[in-house]
Amino acid sequence: MATLRATDQQVLDQDRITRVLVVTQVVFFATVALCVAINHSEMAQNDGISFYGVYHPTIAILCVGYVAASVGLWRIAHYLKRSSLSPVSVVSLRLVALGLFALLLTPYDEGTFLNWSHMSVGVLVALLQLELALQFLRHRPSSRGVSAFSVQLVGGLLCAASLPDWHFAYLLPGEIVFQIGFAGSLFTEIRRLSESSATGASS
Repeated sequence: MATLRATDQQVLDQDRITRVLVVTQVVFFATVALCVAINHSEMAQNDGISFYGVYHPTIAILCVGYVAASVGLWRIAHYLKRSSLSPVSVVSLRLVALGLFALLLTPYDEGTFLNWSHMSVGVLVALLQLELALQFLRHRPSSRGVSAFSVQLVGGLLCAASLPDWHFAYLLPGEIVFQIGFAGSLFTEIRRLSESSATGASS
């Protein structure tokens, strides 16, 4: 029976992780889109994606999206652990995955403590996502990586401007744009690794 060379196995592993990333991110964004279709009121715009974790008709839908995204990020972290990416970035990716569960477990409308806990987790997750995108760029700069990070940064600025009481209620679109940018950074890094392995396998 034929056996796979190490480079061939690596290419197969990267194909699998690419599919995991595509499927889990599609599920995440599809559930968020469904939540927005169900309720895109001023309160949703002001409270962001977290609104759908406390709005009863959408709680289960958002849970599906967060769990899918978390599982995908955890598997990607396991894969990247074997690449040349720094251990700090691997840990950061796993913390983002765990942070999604923490956001679900800290409904912001259930008192001051949970509200502050939810906000603290949300800010930490966002900072970790920005740090990851920067790590990817430092690891191997590319125009696609810069574009994805720029989208992420625009979303982050929208979110930051929406948090103070400035009557600037664009937290929901800001968070969606931010997550699109982060997904783009992940796709760019995984694609780069896939292309590198494919080149190595063919040589």
